Amino acid sequence: MAFRWVILGAGSIAGKFADAVRRAEDCEVVAVASRSLSRAEAFARAQGIPAAYDDYARMLQEVRPDAAYIATTTNAHAELTRLCIGSGVAVLCEKAMFMSSAEAQEVLSLARARGVFCMEAMWSRLLPAVREMKRQLDADVIGEVKYAEFAIGWQAPTQPGNRFFDPALGGGAAYDLMVYGYELADFFLGQPQEHMEAAVRWSDSGVDETETVTLHWPQCMGTLSASITVNLDERAVLFGTKGVLRMSKPHMAEGFTCTLNDGTITRWQDSATQNGFIYEVDEVMRCVRAGMLESPAVPHDLTIRCAKMFDRIMAVRED
Repeated sequence: MAFRWVILGAGSIAGKFADAVRRAEDCEVVAVASRSLSRAEAFARAQGIPAAYDDYARMLQEVRPDAAYIATTTNAHAELTRLCIGSGVAVLCEKAMFMSSAEAQEVLSLARARGVFCMEAMWSRLLPAVREMKRQLDADVIGEVKYAEFAIGWQAPTQPGNRFFDPALGGGAAYDLMVYGYELADFFLGQPQEHMEAAVRWSDSGVDETETVTLHWPQCMGTLSASITVNLDERAVLFGTKGVLRMSKPHMAEGFTCTLNDGTITRWQDSATQNGFIYEVDEVMRCVRAGMLESPAVPHDLTIRCAKMFDRIMAVRED
C-alpha cells in the first residue's frame, strides 16, 4: 500500500514538496489543509490532491495519514507538530522546526514519549553534492580543516504583510537562513562546542536582519553569516591543510570544487537531481516503515542544538 502523506499549509514550499512526492516511489499526498478553505482547494486542484480542508485537526483525524509535512510559517511549527503528535501522525516539519531550545526539547520529548517519529526538514543534509563533499572531507582529500565559512543571504521582500520581517510570523534571518549554516557546519565538521559568539543587526520591525555567529571545534573555528537584506556570496568553504573544498549555495547544493595546494582543481556536479526534497521524502518513509522515532540524518539532538543557537542570537538584543 502506498505511503500516505498530508500537507499542513498551502504555500509555495508545499508545492515543491508535493512535486517531490510525485517523483518518489510508492507514496502520494492524499490531503492538504490551510486556514483558508479556498486556498486549500486551489492548491489541491493545482497539485492533483483529492481532499482539501480548512481544519488541520479534522484532516488528521479523518484521513489518518502515515505522515504529515508541515509547511506553514515558522511561528506555527511547534503548535502543529504537537497536534500531529497528539494524533499519532509522524511529522516532517519545515525548518526552522522550533524558535527556541525550550520549545524544541519540550515537543521532541513529547514525540518520544508518545512514540511518534519527528524530523526537521533540513533537506540540504541529504543532497548528493553535500554527501559527496562530506565523503571527500572524511577521505582526507584536503587534510585537516582549520577554518570554515558558511554564508547564506538574499534580499527578502519588504512590502507590508510579508513574513520575513514580521516577528509574529517567526521572521528573521536566523529561522530562515542561519539554520542552514549551523546544520550544514555540523554535518561537515561534527558537533561544535557549546561556546559561540553572535553579532546581530536588528530591523525596524524587530527581527534579526543580518548576523554572524562564530563556532568552535577542537581542531578549527568557523563563521556563519546570514542576511535577509543583502545578497551574500552564498557559500560553504572548508579550508584544510592540503587544500580547499568550496560549494556555492550550499543549502541547495548542486556541486562543489576541490582545489589542492599544488593547484589541482576538480569539480563534482550533481546532474541527476530534479527536486532535492525527494531525499527527505524517502528518508521519512524509510524511518517510519522501520519503526524509528528519529532520523540519523537529521537527529533530534541536532535540531535542539540549532535552537540553542537561536537562543544565543535572540539574547544579543538583551546583552
